[in-house]
Amino acid sequence: MPPRSVTELVGRREEVHRVVEALGWDDGGGGSVLVGGDAGIGKTALVGHVVHRDPARRTLLGHCVGEVGPSLPYLPFVEMFAALDTRERGLVDDLVVDHPGLVPLVPRAASGARADPVRSELVEAVHAVLADLGRRAPLLVVVEDVHWADESTRELLTLLFTRGAPDGIGLLATYRSDDVHRRHPLAGTLAVWSRLPALTRVELGPLPDADLRSIVRRAGADLSEDVVDEVARRAEGNAFFAEELAAAAGDRAGSGPADLARLLLTRVDRLDDAAQGVVRVAAVIGRRVPHALLERVAGVEPAVLRACLRSAVEHHVLEPRGERGYEFRHALLAEAVTDDLLPTERLQLHRACADALRDDPTLGTAADLARHALASGDREAALTASVRAGDAARRMGGPAEALTHYETALTLALSGDDPGAGHRLTLRAAAAANGSGRTGRAMALLRARLATDLPTAHERAELLCGLALAARMTEERVDRLALTREALDLLGPDAPVGLRVGVLTRRAEALMDGGAHAEALAVADEAMALAVEHDLTVDRTDLASILARLSETAGDPGESIRRLEGAVAAWTSAPDLALLRAMHILASVHYRQGDHAAALAAFERTLAEARRAGLEWSVYGVDTRAMAVTTAYEMGEWEHAMRLADHAAEVGMPAWAVASVDAAAAGVRAARGEVGAEDLLAATRPWWPEDGRIAVQSGAAALDLLGRAGDVDRMLALHAEVVGFLRQIWGEGRVAAEVRLAAIVTGHLASAVRGAPTGRRAGLRAEAERLAAEAAAVWGEGSVLSAPTSEGRAWQVRARAELERVRWACGEAVAVSDLVGLWRSVVDLFDGHGEPYEGARARGRLAEVLLAAGDPAADEVLRSARATARSLRAGPLEESLGRLGSRPAATGPTGLTAREAEVLGLLARGRSNGEIGRALFISTKTASVHVSHILAKLGVASRGEAVARARALGLLADDAAS
Repeated sequence: MPPRSVTELVGRREEVHRVVEALGWDDGGGGSVLVGGDAGIGKTALVGHVVHRDPARRTLLGHCVGEVGPSLPYLPFVEMFAALDTRERGLVDDLVVDHPGLVPLVPRAASGARADPVRSELVEAVHAVLADLGRRAPLLVVVEDVHWADESTRELLTLLFTRGAPDGIGLLATYRSDDVHRRHPLAGTLAVWSRLPALTRVELGPLPDADLRSIVRRAGADLSEDVVDEVARRAEGNAFFAEELAAAAGDRAGSGPADLARLLLTRVDRLDDAAQGVVRVAAVIGRRVPHALLERVAGVEPAVLRACLRSAVEHHVLEPRGERGYEFRHALLAEAVTDDLLPTERLQLHRACADALRDDPTLGTAADLARHALASGDREAALTASVRAGDAARRMGGPAEALTHYETALTLALSGDDPGAGHRLTLRAAAAANGSGRTGRAMALLRARLATDLPTAHERAELLCGLALAARMTEERVDRLALTREALDLLGPDAPVGLRVGVLTRRAEALMDGGAHAEALAVADEAMALAVEHDLTVDRTDLASILARLSETAGDPGESIRRLEGAVAAWTSAPDLALLRAMHILASVHYRQGDHAAALAAFERTLAEARRAGLEWSVYGVDTRAMAVTTAYEMGEWEHAMRLADHAAEVGMPAWAVASVDAAAAGVRAARGEVGAEDLLAATRPWWPEDGRIAVQSGAAALDLLGRAGDVDRMLALHAEVVGFLRQIWGEGRVAAEVRLAAIVTGHLASAVRGAPTGRRAGLRAEAERLAAEAAAVWGEGSVLSAPTSEGRAWQVRARAELERVRWACGEAVAVSDLVGLWRSVVDLFDGHGEPYEGARARGRLAEVLLAAGDPAADEVLRSARATARSLRAGPLEESLGRLGSRPAATGPTGLTAREAEVLGLLARGRSNGEIGRALFISTKTASVHVSHILAKLGVASRGEAVARARALGLLADDAAS
C-alpha cells in the first residue's frame, strides 16, 4: 500500500525529478535512493508523491518504528511481506517455495518454521525475491524512517544498496538527518552508504520562500500578507514548522527552529532561582499543571510557591488555567525547559510525580501516572497504570487514546517475565484500534500475537476470531472462512460460551459474504440459540444483523428491518461497535430499498450514537456519516448534505475520514462547479485502498468533470484506472459500480462525437460500444452479483440510452421514437428512485431528442429540468439546459418549427444533410426529412431557392450565410 501523506507536497520539483530518475522508472531499470532531511521538511510527502505518480506499480512499504523496547528484527520487511501475503497469498506461497530463506519474514509461514533461521539465507532470499518480483512487474520498495531501524534491517539494506537494485526494482529509503548524531546507530551505516556508487542520496533542504508562503496561506487562511511573510521567514524553510507557526500566528509567530529554544529559555532565565525551580517541576508535570500536584512535588512553602507562580505568570512563562492550575504559554516552552534539565534531575522529578500520584490518585489521571512511571523506569507501575489509562479512555469514548495506552502496556508486558500476559492486552488494543478506525493496526497486532507460540488453543481461537472481525472492515483480501474454520477446530468442550458464540458469529458472516446463505443461516441460528440462552446481548445484536442481512438477501427486506429494529430496541448497554453496526445495517437496508427519507433519518440516528459513544472516527462512524451525505445528495437535499459533510471546525478528524466524507460530498461540489477533477483526485485517491466507496464516488465526480470539460482522453484513462482498481480490491470479475461509471462516460462520449473530426468519431463510438458491453455484463448471464437495486436499474437503462445517443450522433439510422422511449424510461426510473439531479439530467437528454423530432413536449420537459437544476444550484447543468433550449421559436407565417429554423440556418451555410445531422445531434435521415418540410412550407423546389426565399422573408439572421 502506498504511504499516506497528510501534508500535500509543495514545491520539490527538482528533488522529485532526481528521485524518479535515480529509481530508473523511465527506462525500466532499477535504482536506489536515500532521502534525508530534518523532521518536518517533507520526506513523507515527497515519497507519497513519487508513489502516486504511478499507481499501477506494485509498492511494498515498510516502516521502522521508534517505540519503547526492542523492535522486531527486519520489522519493515516483515510488514512488507505480511501485506503482500494478505493481498497475493498465492504469489507469496510460490516465493516461499522458491526461496525458503524468506520464511522468517512471512508471519503465516514463520509460525511453523525452525526457531533459528540462518541470517545469510534470509538476506540472500530477500534479494532474490525482489529480483523475482521485478521480473514479473515493476516494483517500488519503500523503507521509511531508517533512523529508527533495527540493526538487522540496516544490514539488509546495506546488502541491497551494495548490490544495486535489480532491473524493474526501485529501492527508496528515508531517514531523519537531524536525529542522526555522531553516536547514533545509523551514523556509521550512513558513512558506508555514502560510498556506494549505486545509491543516490537526495537531501531535502529548506523550501524556498514562495513555497513556504503557499504553505502558510493554506494553514492560516485569515493571515495578512505581512504575517505570512514573517512566518515564512522564521520557519527557515521547514514545511512542518511553517504550518505550526501559521497555526499559532494569532498568538505570535514565534522564532525560527534554530534559535527558538534559546529564546524561550531566555524568558525563563529572567526568573529568580526559586521560580526557575518551580517552572522546571511544572515542565516535567506537563504543559498543563494542576496546582495541587505542583505543590506536592515542588516541596516549597505555600507563600514561596505563590510568589514563584506570580513571577512566572508575569513573565508570560505560565498562564492561569481555571481556578486550580496553570499551563505553559506554549508547548514548545515546556519542551525547551524539560530538554534543558539534567537527566538525573528529570528522572528524580518524574519519580516524585509518580509517587505523588500513587499516594493520591485525585492529583491526576492514570495516564499521568503511566507517563511518569515510564519516564522514571518503574515498569510494573507503568504497566498497571497504562492498562488503567486505556480502560479509562475507552470508557470515556476515546478509542484512539485507549489504543496508545494499551500498546504501551503491551510493550511493557512483552518485555517482562510473563510472556503470556500479552493476550488480553492484544485483544484490548485490537478492539481499540477497530474503534478508532485503525483496522489495519488491529490486524497487525493480532497477527503479531498469532505469529508466536504463546497463545493456548482457546486464546488462538479468540485471536483468529478478532482477526476475522477486523478483516471484514477492510478492503484487504483475507480468507475469513479459513480463519473461522481453524478457530472452531481449536474450541474444546470446555470453551467459554461467549468465545464459541463469537467464533460462530464470525463464521456466519464469512459464509454470508461468500454466498453460502443456507449454511450461514444454520450457523447463525446455532449461535443465536446460545446467545439467547446465556443472555449475551452484544452477540445477539451482531447475530441479528447477520440474520437481517440474510433475510434481505432472501428477498424479505421487511423481515430484515424488523429484526434490526428489535435488536436496536433491546440494547441496554452503552453504545459500542456492535450497536453501531446493527444501526448502520438498518439504515443501509432502507437505502438499498430506495427509501431515502427513512435511510437518512436512520443514518443520522446512528451518527448521533457514534458521537455519543466517542466512536465517530470508527469505521462504522465514518461510513455512517458518508452515507448520510450520500443519501441527502441523492434525494436532492444538497444544503443538508453539505452541512453534514462540513468538517472545517472539527479537530482531530483522521485524514482517511476526511477523504471518505469529502468523496461523499464530491457529487454536489462537482455538479455545482466548485471543484476541479485534479484537485478532487489529489485529495481522495491516496485513500482509495481504505474504502472502495471513496474510489467510486470521487471517481464518478471526476469523470463527470473531465467529460464536461471535453477532456475525453483523460476521462477514458481515469475510467480504466477506477474500474481496474475496484475489480482488484473487490475480487475477480465485474463490480456493480461499473454500470454507473460506464453510463457517465458514454454520455460524455456522445456529446464529444457531435463536434469531433470525422476520423475521430469511429474511435469514440468503439469506446462507447466497449463500455456498453462491459456494463451489460455486470448483471448479464453468468453474473454472480445480486440483482440490481432501483438505482442500479436506472443506471443500467441509462447506459443503454447513452449508447443509442452515441450511435445517433454518429449518423446511424436510430429511430427517434425509440430514443424517446428509452429516455422516458430513464426519467421514470430516476424519478422512482427519488434522485432529482439525475432525473433532471435525463430530462435534458429527453428534451434533446424531442427537439430533434420537433415535438412540442420538449418545452415542458426542459422547464422541469431547469427548475430542478436551479433549485439545486447546479449551475453547469442549468447552463447546458439553457443552451439546449435557446433555439428559435416557430417562424412567422411559414409555420417553420424551431428545429426547422435551425436546419434552415445551416442550409444557408451550405451544409449537407450529414453535416446538419451531426451539428444538431440528429440522424442524416432526420435532417433530410426536415429539409423536405422546409421546401414544402416555403413553396420551393431546391435548397438554394429555400435560402433565397427565407432571406427575402427575413427568416435568416444577418450572419446566417457566413
